Amino acid sequence: MRKNFIYAVMLLLGFTACRKTEVEDIFYASPEQRMADTLNFIRNELKTAQYGWKGGFATGLKGGYGFYFQFDADQNVSMLSDYSTTSGTDLKKSTYRVSPTNTPSLLFDTYNYISIMQDPVPGVAGGTAGQGYKSDIEFIYVGKKGDSLLFKGKKYSYPLTLIKLGQNEQQSYLNGGINSYKTNFAAAYNNNYMFSYLSGGQNGNLAVDVDYAGKIIKFSYVNASGSVTSIVSSPFYYTTSALNLVRSYYVPYNGKLIKGLTYQGNKVQLIFTDGTTTELASQNSPLYKLDLVFDYNKTFKKLVAGDPIPGVTANVPIFDKVRELFTTSGRTINTMYFAFTNSTTAIFYIAYTSGTSPFVASATYQYRREGNRLWLKRTGIDGGNNWNTRSVQVAPVDALFGTGDEREFVLDWAASSDISVKFPIGAIKSATNLNNMLYGRLGE
Repeated sequence: MRKNFIYAVMLLLGFTACRKTEVEDIFYASPEQRMADTLNFIRNELKTAQYGWKGGFATGLKGGYGFYFQFDADQNVSMLSDYSTTSGTDLKKSTYRVSPTNTPSLLFDTYNYISIMQDPVPGVAGGTAGQGYKSDIEFIYVGKKGDSLLFKGKKYSYPLTLIKLGQNEQQSYLNGGINSYKTNFAAAYNNNYMFSYLSGGQNGNLAVDVDYAGKIIKFSYVNASGSVTSIVSSPFYYTTSALNLVRSYYVPYNGKLIKGLTYQGNKVQLIFTDGTTTELASQNSPLYKLDLVFDYNKTFKKLVAGDPIPGVTANVPIFDKVRELFTTSGRTINTMYFAFTNSTTAIFYIAYTSGTSPFVASATYQYRREGNRLWLKRTGIDGGNNWNTRSVQVAPVDALFGTGDEREFVLDWAASSDISVKFPIGAIKSATNLNNMLYGRLGE
């Protein structure tokens, strides 16, 4: 009996050992060897691409950016970028590494055009203090698809795509092709389109609003009544032949995915992932109605301060003036907006830094609405009294909205005489003087 028990135990141990071997055999090599093989694969792909790579990524605060890369075996990379006119022609060399930082990764480890967007000093590239554009210089390898290598940012997880170039494309990049394309696209789009859209979709029309400064294209699905049912904001970057949406920000429409914009002559077209294109239509006013989309329970709840909007006639460009006054006082605004917070309350909100210390100044308002008419009355300021402390800097807001008396306003679109402004500008206009207004980009 004891002998039978021993045989049974030995048989069970043998069977367990066999199962362990089968599990280990699923992988062709040790984790260390697999890591080394992946790193060598990435290095070889990067440096053996004879004509280099094009690519682009998204940032958290300033849209998308495009690049030309030529990697060599000595861990040098030559780079161009659509960041500026200079970076589109001035080929810069820096260093890179492909390293096992927990997972196979591509690192840009000396200052270059990618580093500019991460620069934490606002005066360098206009990013926010301590954050820059919320972008990465280290990218985790995701995989290969066709002629593309896919990565994602290590900190912010925004995708980076590298696409292998042919000889003609490389020459286009090296001969100033990014700048030429930006200029030629803008000429075709700005001169022939105002508020562009696609019509006839299964779920209504699709408004297409290009924000050059923000490097964002906003796609809004608009129903027959003029309301927005949903929006997709896609960061874009330039190549020498298209405005490409950043991978993972492609936009669905009529069973296809939109991946970018291009032009033929004076006609601008949307490009789909299946290779087909369709031409945009245009009209002189936004597809949707401001009073139907701008409220506490609507698609847009905010007017947001961004880059200055040229060409708007206003007695005081309030967002721009407030930012200027804060800057003059030695402080930096990181976020500024007007928002409807609920059915009766609105807020003017400013987050700023003084040195390295963060502060908030805000004023709250009681409001009521009748169609596109709006009445506002200031009922409070932030608990820290920063609104009063910064009274000189917020004076343009108080001049428009008051400090306790009820004032009447009109919700309306603001117009820009600058043909490069291709997005709707929301405005809260004084009922007694329509040129006294707060205007800005619509925000969710």
